[in-house]
Amino acid sequence: MSSESPHVLIVGAGIGGLTLAQSLRKQGISFEIFERDASPTARGAGYCLGLYDLDGLFGDALPDDLPPLKTACHLLPTPLPSQIVFHLGPKQLAVTDSPETPCLRVSRPRLREILSTNLDIQWGKQAERVEERDDGVTVFFADGSSASGTMLVGADGVFSGVRPHVMKKPNNEILTPFPSAVVLGDVQLGFAETEQQLKLGYSAHIAIGPGFALFSGLNKLNFGEDGRVVGGDFYWVISAPDDDVSKPDHWLKTATTQEKLSWAQSKVATLQPQFRVTINSTKLEGVKENAAWWDASIPELPVVNRVLLIGDAAHPMTPTRGEGGIFAIRDAVLLGKILAENVKSDYASLKEKLNEYQQGVCARGYEAIQISRATMSNGRPPNGLPRSWGHETRPIDAARPFPIDLATWRAE
Repeated sequence: MSSESPHVLIVGAGIGGLTLAQSLRKQGISFEIFERDASPTARGAGYCLGLYDLDGLFGDALPDDLPPLKTACHLLPTPLPSQIVFHLGPKQLAVTDSPETPCLRVSRPRLREILSTNLDIQWGKQAERVEERDDGVTVFFADGSSASGTMLVGADGVFSGVRPHVMKKPNNEILTPFPSAVVLGDVQLGFAETEQQLKLGYSAHIAIGPGFALFSGLNKLNFGEDGRVVGGDFYWVISAPDDDVSKPDHWLKTATTQEKLSWAQSKVATLQPQFRVTINSTKLEGVKENAAWWDASIPELPVVNRVLLIGDAAHPMTPTRGEGGIFAIRDAVLLGKILAENVKSDYASLKEKLNEYQQGVCARGYEAIQISRATMSNGRPPNGLPRSWGHETRPIDAARPFPIDLATWRAE
């Protein structure tokens, strides 16, 4: 890019956009990052996120002045390792943080805080239109402002404002409802119930029933003044394959909060009592209004000129395998590396590499989305054991001892 001063516009300050911004900051590549939210707290930051081996995932992409990523673990300050357990009848399959299967379940707000370190994020910037030229690109925002640069990266999630420009069609013609009825809720549990849920899976657990799957996950632990655990904030998602979910008269379109909760409670009635706790303890205000999942089967993206897509903007995927965040980070790290290695190239040469990169991002995401859909339809992955957080699950002993005495443990 020696013939023009490289300046990268990043639309979206989620996990992928922030990772790319930090990578460019480390390399000294000029950039601006924009976020449609009005402020860091304008919208809920979302639930926890399962990540693959941090060293392998981020590599050396991040600057040295960031706090350690491990401080984002949602189980801190307890010594419990990140873990998700699949309860499949008598079998228990798990992914647990270990040297063989390194992973980390992180608090999404804390991770975003870490990745925002020393970044000048421009808030309240909803992308509405993109204009590409031979010599650059301009993005126009809903507030009447605009920004111009050498290239633009859409990292603005499932309902991307940049994707329609790339695909030349609106999102409602690209996105499809995932063929599953979904109800989601939040619940705060006391100490005894929290300990019980942690024993089912330190971070989260999945129980499979007749025609449905229940995910129950810890969002954060709550502590008393003496440093002891007094309870925890949990969330749950119950999903059942349903090819009719996209129809305008589907029952979820008009269901009341009570009807949604009753449906979830009726589903889990077939499970053992310990798996029913999160749903049966949920109050009506804890049930989310809209829990639909969206994805898109995009096998190929148009040839790159000045605009690229990463993360869910390129390959919107459901949380079935818990890998959406992993894909977004990988996309960002690889793009940052390509830009750093070609910073002295003219844009015509760089564009060939960017197009190859974009098609690879699209292909990998497309494959993951197809596997995710097949897993939901069949109740299990099409080619092996369940997979989550970048790892294939492994059998564990159902009678394994709990690593700590939670009743006496206290934070220092």
